[in-house]
Amino acid sequence: MTFNKIGIAKRLILAEKFEKAKLLLRQLAKRNISEAQLILGYLYYGGDEKTTSKDSEYWLRKSAKNGNAEALALIASTNFKLGLWSSEPETNRSLSLTFKAARKGSAEAQRSLACAYAHGDVVDQDDVKTMYWDEKAAKQGLAESQNDLALMLLHGIGREPDTEQAIYWYTESASKDYNAPYSQWAAEALARIYSGKPDKQLSDKATSDYWDKRAKHLSTLEGRIHPNWFYN
Repeated sequence: MTFNKIGIAKRLILAEKFEKAKLLLRQLAKRNISEAQLILGYLYYGGDEKTTSKDSEYWLRKSAKNGNAEALALIASTNFKLGLWSSEPETNRSLSLTFKAARKGSAEAQRSLACAYAHGDVVDQDDVKTMYWDEKAAKQGLAESQNDLALMLLHGIGREPDTEQAIYWYTESASKDYNAPYSQWAAEALARIYSGKPDKQLSDKATSDYWDKRAKHLSTLEGRIHPNWFYN
């Protein structure tokens, strides 16, 4: 019953019927259902103009206290006083919380750490650690991590080149039924690989044409506006 109500609330949010969604979610949140608390807190980021940063912080902290890793990841990425958030840690405090969320299983936090190690602002740049955290997020279905992991494997960044694994992760990313634009880029990369670039032995015109057509198809699809966990 709880799962059904959360599913209904998500559909209401997708239809931008935020007040109806919040009525349903509050009933569950008051029963300490951490996913409902997470979604209520997320609405500040997710398009509901009536959800304030104070509301968001209240519900996200409730959800995180109940063990929700994605709620902790959102707390880590947000400056509630300024009403700002970022895609990767910008302070030692946010870095510490992001590590905690990532280790608890947050795909968004894992991706955030991969970006942090790739860019080298709040931590030293480290290709091995970038790959480590992108692989964690990729295994949870994050298209952007699957794409970037494939790119690193193809070019031997962070470890020895592995074209077979690169093709596997590009395929995982490009097989999404929505356009995260990373999925489109993955399909374009597969089209290039099977056109014989950089390895002529992999040249296969039919397969290259398939992925080229797939990339064009993905470019026509609407992107997802919410995080991966919202659709699960």
